[in-house]
Amino acid sequence: MMTPEADLLTVAAADGQDLLTAAEGDWARPVPDCPGWTAADLVGHMGAILGWMETIVTTGQAVPRRNRETPPADQEALTAWYATHLDKTIAVLTAAPPESPAWTFSCLGDHRAGWWRRRLAVELAIHRWDAQHAAGPGTGTTAAPVDGNVAAAGIEEFVTEFLPGLLSQPGIAGLTGLVHLHATDGTSQWWVSLDDKDRAVAVAGHRKADTAIRATRSDLLLWLTNRQPPTVLEIAGQPEVATRWTQLRR
Repeated sequence: MMTPEADLLTVAAADGQDLLTAAEGDWARPVPDCPGWTAADLVGHMGAILGWMETIVTTGQAVPRRNRETPPADQEALTAWYATHLDKTIAVLTAAPPESPAWTFSCLGDHRAGWWRRRLAVELAIHRWDAQHAAGPGTGTTAAPVDGNVAAAGIEEFVTEFLPGLLSQPGIAGLTGLVHLHATDGTSQWWVSLDDKDRAVAVAGHRKADTAIRATRSDLLLWLTNRQPPTVLEIAGQPEVATRWTQLRR
């Protein structure tokens, strides 16, 4: 029986291939959820990220982002380069014990190879959705929802690792109060305090909140990352929290 971490990598491998398939339909297609990027840019970005992760997990050491590889300009070469990095990175993370030490950029001090398993799965899932969403229904490509377990891992990562830094950015206004996130297709629940801009607090489980937000795990993650509108949510309390969320961009 596969461990949950292995399940994440299995989904990541499929999402990585689906991302490439969607992009190959039109390399010059704009990707609305990655402003200024084409499908080729998205594949190039993701391939460089894959190679970067592979090196970090293999060595356990920090690798500056500026040292990431430059993607090939030739589209045929780009496909082979990306596919090679996808296969190698999945293999490296599969072989690495989750508890083995590795540098990460975790704000919680989680410096394990297992941290990268979650990061890889979420990154590939979201950018796969970006590529498919960019293609649109007229091409016969549908942006499939994010796998529920990957989406749950992504929600956890977002509220614990990324949200505090996003809330502390200058110019963020009107995001206050206590928010309860509730997945309608699973057991994932998070209570989030938006009031302390220097140290946002997120706790798994249910607590009393000013605003309750309900949706599938996929829609919650895609809304949190500004890829789905508030219309996909069921909101009780202060709807302005959802409409003002677009201020938080990664």
